[in-house]
Amino acid sequence: MERAPRLAIMLLPGLDHFTADLLVRLPAAFGWEVRPFMVTGAPALAAALAWTDGAAGDAIWFEFCWPPFPAVIGATDFGGRRVIVRVHRIEAAETGHVADMSWAKVDDVIVVSPDMAERVRAAAPEIAVTSRLHLVCNGVDTERFAPPADWNPFRIGWCGLMTLRKNPSLALQILAQLRAEDSRYHLSLCGMGGETLAHETFLHLARRLDLLAAIRWEGRIAQADMPSWHAANGVLLHTSLHEGLSYAVLEAASAGCDLAVFDHPGAAACWPAPILFGTVDEAAALIRAARPHRWRDHVCANFSLERQIDAIGAMLNGHAAARTECATGQHSVVTA
Repeated sequence: MERAPRLAIMLLPGLDHFTADLLVRLPAAFGWEVRPFMVTGAPALAAALAWTDGAAGDAIWFEFCWPPFPAVIGATDFGGRRVIVRVHRIEAAETGHVADMSWAKVDDVIVVSPDMAERVRAAAPEIAVTSRLHLVCNGVDTERFAPPADWNPFRIGWCGLMTLRKNPSLALQILAQLRAEDSRYHLSLCGMGGETLAHETFLHLARRLDLLAAIRWEGRIAQADMPSWHAANGVLLHTSLHEGLSYAVLEAASAGCDLAVFDHPGAAACWPAPILFGTVDEAAALIRAARPHRWRDHVCANFSLERQIDAIGAMLNGHAAARTECATGQHSVVTA
């Protein structure tokens, strides 16, 4: 081909939040032309197919294994173009979309954690013969997250959707135990929508435990403002019942926060043992013993954006030997 190879990234409205850095960094890093296509109907795929007209060297990346993508992939003749699907937590853990995908049409499958790899293999064992499965850990732009000079050990950050899966009520139980010993502990809550039941349960328990005055309700925070929000916290308390590989944890550590992460399924394959807890007592002990800037170097070494870009570039360019490693020592790019 006389021109650079082209990568069309197919996005769904509301599910495009993991690709901004990739769209910016991939072209300069590996010489591919990269263009996003927001899918609101059939014209988007037609436009992507027309743009990737060098079938032998071009590729189409579907971000999320989420409707309508499984049906679209099954019904489309890609004419020799390479097809890539990135699978996130929700498709692998809470839906049947992975099992319903026409994996014979897919050349490369990307997952973000060892737990996700196991779940995808279990849901679609045919991937072992139809597609290459790549474990490419999430990466954070650590340069955006500068640790502050002043560190407040009593401000505990909690962020995410107010859903039952995020388990916000556990954060209240931990806060109550901490405040029983020191009333300076308080919760900075960055919430972005969620479920009515989770909201009601959280507010009911907050009133019962007399914690409303100890909660700072931050509401929705723009992505550009997240570095300063994390930097103002001393600890990130992460209570989710399940995650793939949480960007919030990576960002908080990059900003100098200490970490307390609920030991959900798959957590031990992603995070160091000293930050994991299983009980309220364990979480409170971690937070009382928190220290600043403890995990930034760990994130820089294992979960940087540069590391993620290198792994994706190695996959795109077919360099199977060019592998990076997750924190656990497992390869970030694993072909099957």
